[in-house]
Amino acid sequence: MMSRNLCLSGMMGAGKTTVATALGARLGRRVADTDEELRRWTGRSIPELFEQHGEAGFRDLERQVIEELATFHDLVIALGGGAVLRDDNVASLLLTGVIIHLDAPAEVLVDRLTGDTDRPLLAGGVLTDRVTETLAARHERYLEVADVTVDAAQGPAEIVEEVLAWAMTTGDVLTPSEHEQAMT
Repeated sequence: MMSRNLCLSGMMGAGKTTVATALGARLGRRVADTDEELRRWTGRSIPELFEQHGEAGFRDLERQVIEELATFHDLVIALGGGAVLRDDNVASLLLTGVIIHLDAPAEVLVDRLTGDTDRPLLAGGVLTDRVTETLAARHERYLEVADVTVDAAQGPAEIVEEVLAWAMTTGDVLTPSEHEQAMT
């Protein structure tokens, strides 16, 4: 029996990759990270892709990765922070998955992102301002497309428990054996 992909959305610093890894381990699912897939496909870092293609070109490459990942089942997918801004990405993801928004306030994101140099959208300017502006621009969209929103200010283990509790009460998200694993 197939289950739906668990697609984690949210701002950079919300913990999508960390939570995806923990969820994948807990459920025995493969984990895919759209940024990691882009690095693998292109042989370039995210900053290099932004520099080479601009944000619009980067989003087009990201779109190809999402379209490919959405053809699979039983994945945990960590999405890039801007992935759900595009309607075509959301439509593809919802064909085989659910979108779980990891919601963290700006202060938490700034704490987690301080010293991170691999985020082109945060380059230049004051980190607090960049995070606050980006979050303000995206927050409504994150909430609008999510099947469920989880407080990402808590630790990864607590986030995983909250996601699993929601998934167990929602029809076709988990397989019967994953239900058993989630209860242990």
